[in-house]
Amino acid sequence: MSSTVAQLFANITSIKSPPKVHHHRIPSLIRNMLKTLDIGKIRSETPGCSAKIHFNNAGSSLSPQSVTDAVINYLTREQEVGGYEAAEEAKYLLNSFYVGFADLLNCDESEIAFIENSTRAWELAVHSIKWSHGDQIITAENEYGSNYLGLLHIAKRKSLDIITVPCDEFGVVSLNQLEKSITSKTKLIALTHIASQRGDIQPAPDVGAIAKKNNVIFLLDACQSAGQINLDTKELKCDFLCGSGRKYLRGPRGTGFLFVNNKILQSLEPIFLDLHSASWRDSNSYEFVKTARMFECYERNVAAMIGLSTAVQYLSKLGINAIEERTSHLSSSLIAGLSELKDIKVLEKSRHRSSIITFTKGNIDAKILRDELKKRNINVSVCKQQNSQLDLGTELTGDVTRVSLHYYNTQQEISEFLQALEDIR
Repeated sequence: MSSTVAQLFANITSIKSPPKVHHHRIPSLIRNMLKTLDIGKIRSETPGCSAKIHFNNAGSSLSPQSVTDAVINYLTREQEVGGYEAAEEAKYLLNSFYVGFADLLNCDESEIAFIENSTRAWELAVHSIKWSHGDQIITAENEYGSNYLGLLHIAKRKSLDIITVPCDEFGVVSLNQLEKSITSKTKLIALTHIASQRGDIQPAPDVGAIAKKNNVIFLLDACQSAGQINLDTKELKCDFLCGSGRKYLRGPRGTGFLFVNNKILQSLEPIFLDLHSASWRDSNSYEFVKTARMFECYERNVAAMIGLSTAVQYLSKLGINAIEERTSHLSSSLIAGLSELKDIKVLEKSRHRSSIITFTKGNIDAKILRDELKKRNINVSVCKQQNSQLDLGTELTGDVTRVSLHYYNTQQEISEFLQALEDIR
């Protein structure tokens, strides 16, 4: 190992673990204090900003240099001393993953598990519930496509019923209809916090309150909200919360997390086990670990886990409320600009706006528009109508273009994007 890398790794592995912080005892006013973002510094710490206008953060954001360095440093050390040995040296870094997410989500470290992606975390949560024939699942009509496929799959296997609650004219799930749909058979409410296909933010705390009132498990998919808006599991009143590392958290691909409320832990039964998630008592018995880590496997991408932990630390220094304020400002500016262009139809309609905006441009195919923008060094993505059949499929005849901003984006980039849209015919 080079002397530079060796010193870096020695420094980070020699750090003593800090005392445990009881996050719920920190006054929310202090914890959520708004910080000032130094955008110039942030962009200088994000190499990708110099090469592209990256408006595909809902797909995968640009990582800070520190995240890439953390991954490379660990892999270099693994190459030199071996995987098990490097992981042993990096125990503090691995523990910082749980500490960081406990702070981010205002929960206990024992309620956090590292999972390789949000979809897998969501599936593990759903399949851990002890289902009975005829049990009911409630979801919304703008539920993420992969999640809805997962519901269809488990409903078929376990003979469950799925109730899909409509959304109002602002893209928000009807709380009245949701509560009316609950019966004695209702076991789970599964909700996507921010719709991937057009960015509507759902009233998750209200849904959580309804679920708690009716003694129903509440699973919140925070794939698009983690790292974009403030998430407090106590305010959300959720039992499960899952998210992705590669999106607004700015971590590596192949990373995610799962929050499991300690209050329901004993009622769950994970579908996969190894000697990390359970103890083998004797030849005929075993016992789950008594934390959310019963959903983990021993073998994992340690480098990626350290990378995500580093990303969360980076976010924490900036402050999630400052991030939320900036992304809201940028998205409002972009929507205002789009409204002034001809042939642009913005699909976003929520009163509570996220940084995800979808639109169509005249008769131009969304994939063609994406490719034309790419030629101009602008990254956007495409939402396929087929993958949003309960939502987009009812009002459109084709795919849509998705733009998703993050705090490191700028007003100048928005102006260049709008000009590019105007130039494309």
